[in-house]
Amino acid sequence: MNAILKKFLFVSSIYLLAPTAGALTLDDVLSSETQTLSSTTEVSGEAQQLVGKLQNQLGVSETQAIGGTGALLQLAQNQLGTDTMTSEASGLSNLLGGGSSLLANISSIDEVQSTFSALGMDSAMIQQFVPIMLGFLGQQGVGSSLLAQLQNLWMPVA
Repeated sequence: MNAILKKFLFVSSIYLLAPTAGALTLDDVLSSETQTLSSTTEVSGEAQQLVGKLQNQLGVSETQAIGGTGALLQLAQNQLGTDTMTSEASGLSNLLGGGSSLLANISSIDEVQSTFSALGMDSAMIQQFVPIMLGFLGQQGVGSSLLAQLQNLWMPVA
């Protein structure tokens, strides 16, 4: 069972067992995770340019830009078994999880969609993140072969 599903089941069981207490809701947990993500992830180097570009072009918050980018990069690292792209652009490796369990062990596009949802974004935002990220990675020297693999991974044909 993946980490996100375990967390969801845990939080759901607490919420169902103590509905009158109102001390903990799923929104509280997700808010806590995204605050942890924002406070533990230091964006540096060229990664700052990518995060800024996502914020400006898509109107997302810094936390959403960091989390969405991190989720996509984590998926690429887990599926392609390469860290070539993170070595090409300084600071990208910091976006891989940033110490947050929200991004740990993402291994499918469904888990990326769940992460986007937890960050308050529609899963359709993935299609808006990908071209910006691919363009950025191409500018950083990532080869066309790897960019094609990333596009296939991040935007699979339905």
